Amino acid sequence: MDIRIFDVEHGDCMLILSEAGETVLVDCGYNRSTGWRPSDALVEQGFGSRRRLNHVIISHADQDHVADLANVVEQLKPSHVWQHPQLQIQHFSDLKATLSKAQAAYLNRSKTIGELQPLDASRQFKSLALRLFYLPIGSVRDMNDLSMVAFISEGGFTVCLPGDLNARGWRLHLKNDAFRYMLRETNLFLASHHGRPSGYCPEVFEYLSPKLICISDKEQASGKTVLQRVPYRVHAKGIKMPDGSFRRVLTTRGDGRIRVVVKDGKWEVSTSKSSATST
Repeated sequence: MDIRIFDVEHGDCMLILSEAGETVLVDCGYNRSTGWRPSDALVEQGFGSRRRLNHVIISHADQDHVADLANVVEQLKPSHVWQHPQLQIQHFSDLKATLSKAQAAYLNRSKTIGELQPLDASRQFKSLALRLFYLPIGSVRDMNDLSMVAFISEGGFTVCLPGDLNARGWRLHLKNDAFRYMLRETNLFLASHHGRPSGYCPEVFEYLSPKLICISDKEQASGKTVLQRVPYRVHAKGIKMPDGSFRRVLTTRGDGRIRVVVKDGKWEVSTSKSSATST
């Protein structure tokens, strides 16, 4: 599996290529400072013409995740676009104003806490396995907790991409046995909500013990980084970098574009500043 995490500042955009040639774009944020857009970059690589973009996954419809979606769909012509099955992109703006009412209506139907467990949507590709977990509308008040959590696996390697899921959403997902199992299988984790404290849930790491955690973020105006306030370092096993340092967390803010290639259990990690190989 070849995973490329693009530097889109405070946003998300990741390209995944399987050994069988499948391609998956997860979210469509772009870099406002540099003008870099996934649609333009992938067109230059031949996607939409001689190369096929098989899937686009939209974790949720915040602007920093879908800013370049229209251009991606028009220029790259993906075969499938995955989003929350109970929602369409155009519905999200209305949903923000009605989530509290939706939750009240949901709970008033005498739903038990067991019925708040997420659903599991699983799709098998040529060599990739995609498992999408999502919470039903009305089970939460915050739209970020409607983020789909994607687990993408190939050859015994799994990456977990949780969108902007907050602690409340994490705790509801943890009621699901299949969800906890996938956390245990995860090797690479993209920190929820750009590494913000709101996306951190300590209970998750009773099951999740990845080798590497990546954060898609940008420098904060206060000068304090998200990493200083959220203890992600203690939860990752880490990887040795060529400069001799041992890194458990990589950030697009500090490391630029991040690339992780995994084949036969061997990791090759590269960023704009360094590279590493590990088994």
